[in-house]
Amino acid sequence: MFIMKFLNVLIIFMFIFSCASFDKPTKLHGIKNIDLKLSKIKIDYSNKNDVLKIMGYQPLIDPFDNNLWSYYEIVIEKSKLGKNKFKKNNVISIKFNSKGIVKMINNYDLNDMQNVKFSEKKTKSFALDESVITKILNSSRKRLERSKNKDDNFTPFPK
Repeated sequence: MFIMKFLNVLIIFMFIFSCASFDKPTKLHGIKNIDLKLSKIKIDYSNKNDVLKIMGYQPLIDPFDNNLWSYYEIVIEKSKLGKNKFKKNNVISIKFNSKGIVKMINNYDLNDMQNVKFSEKKTKSFALDESVITKILNSSRKRLERSKNKDDNFTPFPK
């Protein structure tokens, strides 16, 4: 009898833990392991075909400069509370010379990101100031809402 209960509990635990995932859910945007691929590209040696073979087609195309290619890798991890946290944020820009040879490589990572602080001040709208027209429209809107709440057979005209 004890052995049967023990086996039942063991089977239930095995079922529960086989369905559970202990890894944090992550989302990948861009190219995976971009740092390893970047180490294969050599300045003044690799050309555009080598970069295409190693990195693949560039997802970010500069419309003004055909000799600037950009690649990115963004890994977002979801925390226990459901908030998204950047685990990796790598952006690589590769500049080519006129012959298609790699001239310069810039690597930007998570530490290079800037925290943008937005102002808490509110801007006063000059379009919707407290004019007579605004007051009339607001009062008529409130009357319509009140009359809709009173009865379902609403008509905007007096009865």
